[in-house]
Amino acid sequence: MKSIFKIFLILMLILSAVSCGLPDVTGITLELNQPYITKIIPGDNQLTVEFEAQNNEPSFSGYNIYFGDSTDPRKYKLYSQQKYLPTITEKPFTTVKKYSHTIKIGDYYSTGGSEVNTLTSYELNNGIPIYVWVSSYQITPQLESYYYYDNFVKMGTPRPEMLNQTVSVNTTINGTGRDIATITTSGGQLVFRNVSGGSMMRVAATSLTDVVVPPQSGYGTGELQVTANRLYLIRITDGGNSYYGKIYVRSVNGTASAVVDYCHQPSANILSY
Repeated sequence: MKSIFKIFLILMLILSAVSCGLPDVTGITLELNQPYITKIIPGDNQLTVEFEAQNNEPSFSGYNIYFGDSTDPRKYKLYSQQKYLPTITEKPFTTVKKYSHTIKIGDYYSTGGSEVNTLTSYELNNGIPIYVWVSSYQITPQLESYYYYDNFVKMGTPRPEMLNQTVSVNTTINGTGRDIATITTSGGQLVFRNVSGGSMMRVAATSLTDVVVPPQSGYGTGELQVTANRLYLIRITDGGNSYYGKIYVRSVNGTASAVVDYCHQPSANILSY
């Protein structure tokens, strides 16, 4: 009997020693992988955020999108069209995925309380910089990826635009408030001519939004031939300030006209258009 008791006691001691070496899984805090914003595309009273993410955590539910001013990028939390969180619903996955989401007038948001409101042009003002952050999110238990400002918060600035416009020769293109270039002829070709204080460059492109951050060099004051599928990047110096605009040429009709998209950033020295 004593030998049986001794064996039982030894087994209990062994089990106790083994269990002491195992982690208490109930006390482990899960950290969700943080999404990475690759591009902010400005629009007219809107911004499109493109980001990459990979989340295979068991309770992962999707992504929340926040935006605000530079001191509080999490001022506005966006809700889905059904008025619930997360902003974008997703299931766990093991590969890196790419996402695109447009923040626009009419979207639902909250500022921290339980009330859900609707975005207006006041929150998405043209010419006012907006800072965006995307988080990973799980509903139960409620958890969000850690907030990091550096490398994970990106700025974009909404601006007015005109799309699919036919502009005839000898017309000055006005970026909804500022002249950005004149379309005219030179040497038997249709060309863009700089306005006062203007300079420009030309790059191959597929749309107006291929370039969203204005280059700081490479501009010239000479005329440039109007060519389809080209993006013309414009800088205008006025009173010591720089204003930036773009023209994308969809098609050219000889020396008579061109079909273009164009925009301009109404605020000075803003490196987002």
